[in-house]
Amino acid sequence: MEKKYNEKIDKQIALDFAIRDKEGKYEAGYKIDGKPTYYNYMSKEAWTVFFNSMSEKHKAHYNDADGGELKAKKGRYGLNPPKMASFGSSSRFLYVCSSNINDFIFEKKLPTRVGHDANLDGYLQKGDRDYFIEAKCREIYTSHKGQEIGIVYKKVYEDIHESNNDFCYHSVRNTDDDHFICNFQYKKKDLVHFDIKQLICHFLGITANLIENKKANTDIKFVYLILDPRMEKGKTDFSDDRIKKYEKSIRDEYLATIEEIKRFGDMKWLFDAVMKYQVEKLNSHRQDLKYKFEFTIASQEDYRKALDL
Repeated sequence: MEKKYNEKIDKQIALDFAIRDKEGKYEAGYKIDGKPTYYNYMSKEAWTVFFNSMSEKHKAHYNDADGGELKAKKGRYGLNPPKMASFGSSSRFLYVCSSNINDFIFEKKLPTRVGHDANLDGYLQKGDRDYFIEAKCREIYTSHKGQEIGIVYKKVYEDIHESNNDFCYHSVRNTDDDHFICNFQYKKKDLVHFDIKQLICHFLGITANLIENKKANTDIKFVYLILDPRMEKGKTDFSDDRIKKYEKSIRDEYLATIEEIKRFGDMKWLFDAVMKYQVEKLNSHRQDLKYKFEFTIASQEDYRKALDL
């Protein structure tokens, strides 16, 4: 199979190609009239094969969600391929890792009672324990500084800071009456690759569910799944000269992301701070709610172990 590459390549696209070149399973080259061929995506024919291999139950999980993972979607500059057709798609990464796990749910939605719903990439219930999964692939290779965030979240961030003043957020400017540009720091260092805003949103959804749903499991494990891009892990091939120059920066930014997350130590303190906020916001009488919480980082190598499988 001839390997073709996009004319313009950045770190994220280079990772797409490194995954594609190692996998070698699906034909590349999604074509849309009037646009250059997307060689970092499956071809339409290959995407059809992949799509048809999915169970109807799993298709329904994605179709009922907000992400538009399975369908070509109109963007600012016209039609774009389905997100999951990208070789570096985090939803595709999680699907390949999890589709054979019994009772696994993709795209679990939980109300936060603050702003938008929390959309968790995966969920698994095993006995009395709930597993929530967030998957990352190409997303960590862009900066999460200067995110636009709803002003309704400011009180959450303020309460977290009061719980642990190593956590700081800085409002850069308001963009309108309801949104502001925000940067996050932990222990006086910027959070660049780790999307802490999203994780706090996920914790808001999980804690609200614990408070409001008396049938919810009180033993929680959060698995932060990140594709390890290093070649020795067997998922990437940077041998082509057009992408080889990106290998070191991708590896370095992956390790920087891991360091940013590990800087937080035991993430339970953050979950506890969000829980305290929700108990007060929801005027809950369940202040004495007993729960267990565990957070772990996983790669494709130890993901199933992280799920206790």
